[in-house]
Amino acid sequence: MCQILPAKVIAIDGERAQVELHGGPRASASCVLQPDLAAGDHVLVDRGIVLKKVAPEEVVAILAIYAEMGELLIAADE
Repeated sequence: MCQILPAKVIAIDGERAQVELHGGPRASASCVLQPDLAAGDHVLVDRGIVLKKVAPEEVVAILAIYAEMGELLIAADE
């Protein structure tokens, strides 16, 4: 199962964005599909590629959905 991860752009270096994922880990992602990014933007990352810019409220909603999915999976295993 692939998850599209919400992240915050920390810095841009050419066609690469340094992003901070939920929980603090950082990663490098290609931003060729979204060349207008700036530090502070919230984005969706999949397989090392920034897919799109999103509003901070969307990040909160996505993380809530992932948390609920995790709870449902745990409950299903019990």
